[in-house]
Amino acid sequence: MRHLLITMLFLVMPYSFAVTTLPSSEHPADKQQRERNRLRLWQQAEHRHSIVATSSSTDSAEDKKRRRQVSLSLLNRGIIPESSGLGWALLTPDELLRETGSPKLLATLEKVVATLQAQIGLPYRWGGQTPNQGFDCSGLVWFAFRHYVNWPLPRTASTLFNDKRMTAVGVGRLRRGDLIFFTIHRQTSPDHVGVYLGNNQFIEAPRTGLAIRISQLDTPFWQQHYAGARRVLTDRTLRDQFFDKGDD
Repeated sequence: MRHLLITMLFLVMPYSFAVTTLPSSEHPADKQQRERNRLRLWQQAEHRHSIVATSSSTDSAEDKKRRRQVSLSLLNRGIIPESSGLGWALLTPDELLRETGSPKLLATLEKVVATLQAQIGLPYRWGGQTPNQGFDCSGLVWFAFRHYVNWPLPRTASTLFNDKRMTAVGVGRLRRGDLIFFTIHRQTSPDHVGVYLGNNQFIEAPRTGLAIRISQLDTPFWQQHYAGARRVLTDRTLRDQFFDKGDD
């Protein structure tokens, strides 16, 4: 019986060895087949993509109108995509310029916002208008915008609000860089100002004991005290040549 089992084992081993080695001998062909399958699937995916693109180009007028309204809503919230991504906006060049401003204006706004964000964490200081001094609310605005507008900016929240060289802006039309005003301690005229950053956020120098911070415009406190907005930086008010005197 033992001899029979040994004999059967020797008979099976070559067959097992052949079965286990067969796939490795066919591996190059299998690999080529997989590559051909992958290429075919890729071509099918490209074909489906072209069909989707074609159908998108034939969107109904109602679909285009809806997408355009969404685009305007995003732009009004201060959400401006990269220049390479403006194709989704469905706006004419004139409309896009009207909604966002010129490239020079957009670049200047980003400089202003960068200046503002660099002050986050500095202390509130009544009458302050430089990083060394600290800032009050209007001093922060003055410091960020002072080199980019073509007239001397007023230095208090109420005089900024009443300056006729700035454009009044409805709350539904706020843009990045707009000044937003609040009546905190008095109701007759605004006594606090911040700078809108987009998406319901604004930067402010709040009050004594607190530091410069980013706040949410859509919270109940700010909604209750909201007084209005002004657009300080436009292509019309943008200074032709910029200069920097440091922390003057």
